[in-house]
Amino acid sequence: MIRAVIFDMDGLLVDSEPVWFEARRELLSQFGKSWTEADQERLMGVSTSTWVEYVRGKLEGAMRSEEVLDNIVGIMAASYRRGEVPLLPGATEALEYCVARYRVGLASGSPRVLIDAALSGTGWQRYFEKVVSSDECARGKPDPDVYLEILSRMSVSAEQAVVVEDSSAGILAGKAANAKVIAIPRGYTSSDDPAIRQADARIASLHALPETLEGMESDTAVDKGRAG
Repeated sequence: MIRAVIFDMDGLLVDSEPVWFEARRELLSQFGKSWTEADQERLMGVSTSTWVEYVRGKLEGAMRSEEVLDNIVGIMAASYRRGEVPLLPGATEALEYCVARYRVGLASGSPRVLIDAALSGTGWQRYFEKVVSSDECARGKPDPDVYLEILSRMSVSAEQAVVVEDSSAGILAGKAANAKVIAIPRGYTSSDDPAIRQADARIASLHALPETLEGMESDTAVDKGRAG
């Protein structure tokens, strides 16, 4: 039985990666440095401390960690609050479907200030029973800490939860937490990425989430019937 569905945010519900890319590119360009698609891909789904130190390394010490964080997060938060970050196809419909049937949580690698700004800009606060940032945990994705933490706060076992993720790091984190994982990989995720093969289901967009969850429910019912 599925009791809870836990969503990632960036790249899954909102198309924030172009905004992240531009914020980082803008900062590095001030110091004559470049930011590439390869750099961006390396940071998909990671914790704040991880990407801050990566950017600081690209800057070769020209800024302190706190300055890197404040600069980029400030740009991002303003965009979120203004509602300028596009929603991904099917996001609101998927949330509406899930909140009517399951307990719903959000587990993101973004700083809490960005999560709150995104939820404010979209009006999505009402959908999520609990919200956890990886920054509140000892380790970020691909370690399972953020998923273990939100499941603990929701008092739901991993066996009763489904994680919905787009990034390799997020998929690995969900599986490491022993939850079922539905992968919705974006264009920047290679189709032969080993992490995707670990997901329990793979779908093209959030539009297919209701049918996929229903299929998982049916499979669970069949397994219980066989066990009985």
